[in-house]
Amino acid sequence: MRIFIDGLNLLRVESKEHIYQIELDQNQTNWLKSDGFNQFFSTTHPISLHQNDVITINHQTYPLEIGVVGITKEFEKKFRYSGQLGYDYHQTHTSFALFSPVAKEVFIVINYKEYPMTYSEPVWKATVQGDLEGLTYWYKIRLVNEFKNVNDPYAIASDHLHNVIIDWNKTLPMIDSPIKVKNPVDTVIYEGHVRDMSIHLDVESKGLFEGLIEHSKKLNGTVLQYIKRLGMTHLQLLPVFDFEDVDDIDKTKQYNWGYNPSQYFCVEGWFSKNPQDPYDRINGLKKVVNHAHQIKLGINMDVVYNHVFDHLTFPYDDIVPGYFYRHTNHYHMTHACYLDNDVETRNYMVRKLIIDSLKHFAIHYKIDGFRFDLMGLLDIETMLEINHELKQINPNIMLYGEGWNMISEVPAKSRSNMNNQNQFSMIGHFNDFYRNTMKGELHGPGLGYAMGNQHLAQKAMEAIIGSPHMFTSPNQSLNYVECHDNMTYYDKMLLSCGYENPEFKVCQDFANHLIAISQGVPFYHAGQEFYRSKKGIENSYNSPDEINQIHWHIKESGVKKLKQLLKLRKKHPLYRQTTYNSQISISKERHLIVYRLENDKELLIHYIKNTFEIEKLPLDQGKLVFPSQKALTNEKYIYVDKPGIYIIHFQK
Repeated sequence: MRIFIDGLNLLRVESKEHIYQIELDQNQTNWLKSDGFNQFFSTTHPISLHQNDVITINHQTYPLEIGVVGITKEFEKKFRYSGQLGYDYHQTHTSFALFSPVAKEVFIVINYKEYPMTYSEPVWKATVQGDLEGLTYWYKIRLVNEFKNVNDPYAIASDHLHNVIIDWNKTLPMIDSPIKVKNPVDTVIYEGHVRDMSIHLDVESKGLFEGLIEHSKKLNGTVLQYIKRLGMTHLQLLPVFDFEDVDDIDKTKQYNWGYNPSQYFCVEGWFSKNPQDPYDRINGLKKVVNHAHQIKLGINMDVVYNHVFDHLTFPYDDIVPGYFYRHTNHYHMTHACYLDNDVETRNYMVRKLIIDSLKHFAIHYKIDGFRFDLMGLLDIETMLEINHELKQINPNIMLYGEGWNMISEVPAKSRSNMNNQNQFSMIGHFNDFYRNTMKGELHGPGLGYAMGNQHLAQKAMEAIIGSPHMFTSPNQSLNYVECHDNMTYYDKMLLSCGYENPEFKVCQDFANHLIAISQGVPFYHAGQEFYRSKKGIENSYNSPDEINQIHWHIKESGVKKLKQLLKLRKKHPLYRQTTYNSQISISKERHLIVYRLENDKELLIHYIKNTFEIEKLPLDQGKLVFPSQKALTNEKYIYVDKPGIYIIHFQK
């Protein structure tokens, strides 16, 4: 016989045995119903979740286990806490707070010494005297009749094995961010993985945080300086908070992108010179952000709040069983993220943990923006609150994510996807319509517009003007053809043709240039500008360095061209419009797309061609300010024979 708490006033007994006597700490119980092997009883008074750990049935005592009470709406509404969680360090003492309305006993264990915590609904608290800096800690929790050691979900520092108490004042001071974002369309984002960007580079700290800020002769500067010179305003780092499936010490043993969250407030040790030193982990990331801000480059952080690596090792289920994860009406964990542990962002304390971790990085690391992995699995209320809280810290912060329309337990109208973009229009979305139009279908060899598919011209025009059929403002559209996910554009061309062709570089330039002149937010994957390949691997999340490392071929002509075009984008506000208006016109003429941007001062005409046929384009006394490929000109015409964008400027 097993007995579970399934509600604040509900018990479930797993047994068909006739129950003639039941007693719960002077709380009267009443039989409700039988359902198969289960018998249900209600209680007159709410069950004391932090005290009631045994029950007497038929004059025999049984442990009272925690059932599905933590998943119920009544539990979620009753137990909410807005105060500080985790620890608050002082030289003379440190205070600890842990949310767990269902724990029966909790100890804070510091350097293997136990200190009892006291319950003040709905948190456990303790203050330990003395200077605890540098000591390891964890919680020892009893939910029923056994104790278990559990990590702190609010831990802000770790060594290789444990959470560590640190004095934050001893970490590297931060430079205030100089990044001012009036509108997202004024930004250009470059995405890279910490290890990928330096593991094959002539720097000392290969694959580490410091590798991004050490001088490289090959780049004639640091990685960040190269990115800034290219014309980017922000570098988006793949996850740098603590994640699983790598070995912090033997760094070549495993590879991972980092979408395996383990600790939402801690920095990943795989990128640290000395992962056993919690200060080195923290300072490694701080050095990167400081260097970026010195050269006026923003740092955005990829965050993963839709799932964790393993719900059995993530601490929350050992603190409040079931509460952290999304469930069906039948109490089964959902798997919309395909990992069987969707995070229940609608629960108050889950939402608080997410927002608190974002605020931690915004305040203490001066992070300039956040990219939300599988944002469509989060709920809109959470995204609105995130925006409200973070904009108070930094009005210039960027917020955007993967707004895919994924089926989940969240009602369709409340999902943070592109279908509902008008409900949270301050958040940007990766534009898969743009990607699929220009690059081609995601899976398979189908050709996109940038590889000559004329049938996609109409869609290409929609994409170029900012996808008004999808968004309220171009500010919401992140235009891209490749990112860490799926094949690089160059590998997609290889798949489509079955062989390598010198003209691929022309098509890659064309796609890169389309992104730069389109309305919306340009987004580039690291190495895209010099034709990066991952040897045909579509999902390289755990592939070795041989596949993921970047070979910096920065002398490729495509690098210079992209730099030139991004300067043009920055110079002319017509490329960075925040509304869909009459300053933009676009049409199809023969095999060309003609894209006109005009105000009372200037006119920019773009001839966009995706064929290798010779075209004669009228100059009309304008000035050719950008040719994607070589163009022959005379006083009246431009002659071009390769795909690309050919821009003529008229001054009024």
